[in-house]
Amino acid sequence: MTGSVRIVSDVVTRVILTGEKRNAFTPTLVEELLKTPCDGPIVFINEGPVFSAGLDLSVFLQDREVVLQYLFKIHDFVKKLLSCRGRLFAAVAGDVYGFGVEFLYFVDYVVALRGDLKFSLQGVNFGVFPPYTSSIGEYLFAPAHIRTMFMREFTAEEARYIGLVSEIGQFDYKKFFSPPDYVWEIVNRRARLAEVVDRAVPYLYKLAEVGTRPETREKIRQFLRKS
Repeated sequence: MTGSVRIVSDVVTRVILTGEKRNAFTPTLVEELLKTPCDGPIVFINEGPVFSAGLDLSVFLQDREVVLQYLFKIHDFVKKLLSCRGRLFAAVAGDVYGFGVEFLYFVDYVVALRGDLKFSLQGVNFGVFPPYTSSIGEYLFAPAHIRTMFMREFTAEEARYIGLVSEIGQFDYKKFFSPPDYVWEIVNRRARLAEVVDRAVPYLYKLAEVGTRPETREKIRQFLRKS
């Protein structure tokens, strides 16, 4: 176990988010994930009631330059996901918030273990908006679905309708196709996302700006005290 992730290698590598800060993408976690090899298939899974709480909001209480460095480290991680040669899966066994939702955009297949799991971009309530939904959401979802995601939490059943979740049930790696690498390179949708993902960069600067406003920081402090 290193940081807040545990890696178990088998036919498919399991990357287990182990519960620290409700599986928020802390700087430590992101560093560990950046070092994880991804030439073969990976399934991201979670321990505890939350798949991911999203960004580490405590970072936004630091200097803006620190926030920017953190956000660009997140962006490095997104670009790593998009460049992985192996197929990427997520087996979601808990509620998902903020960047935890956006992380799922960049894996190939998402299985929600229950239909009543909650998905939410609730950070908009206190000024931390989702940069990838804002910048490249149009490449992923219909406009009406993006409006839903920005306005309220939604269930895994709704997430499947939107196209964020691929399936509701148990994760079974044996049922998936195994195309040769030269075919996977053609059909892999992450390759197309890699062409547009840098459109998020201006939004990272904007997020660092609005996320460090005094009123935003006060809302984050109030949220952290309650959580």
